[in-house]
Amino acid sequence: MFPHEDSRKRIEKIILVSLLSFGVIYGTLRALPLLLGPNIEVYYPNDGDYVATSSFEISGKVTKVKEITLQGRPIPIDTGGHFRERLVASPPYTILVLTATDFYGKTVTKTIHIIPQ
Repeated sequence: MFPHEDSRKRIEKIILVSLLSFGVIYGTLRALPLLLGPNIEVYYPNDGDYVATSSFEISGKVTKVKEITLQGRPIPIDTGGHFRERLVASPPYTILVLTATDFYGKTVTKTIHIIPQ
């Protein structure tokens, strides 16, 4: 056997392993958001915040969702995933429950406690 044939086979193996590794890493990175499920980010109010009046607005952003509910009631989201809803707080405190569901049925829930002044 010629020495250049051994090096050629070695190069072919290195290229094949590199391509397979790249494919696995790329596939994992593309699938990761689907595996993680939906996400809820609330801009205002934060957990434990005081609200100035009995009427206040909750706002935030969701990603990778099909639907978001507030207290079990669907609320609209725009094409960028932003939501905004006007609510009334009742003393001594109010608990807000946001639930987001993605297209695969995964859900995530965020609970916020607020205190009206």
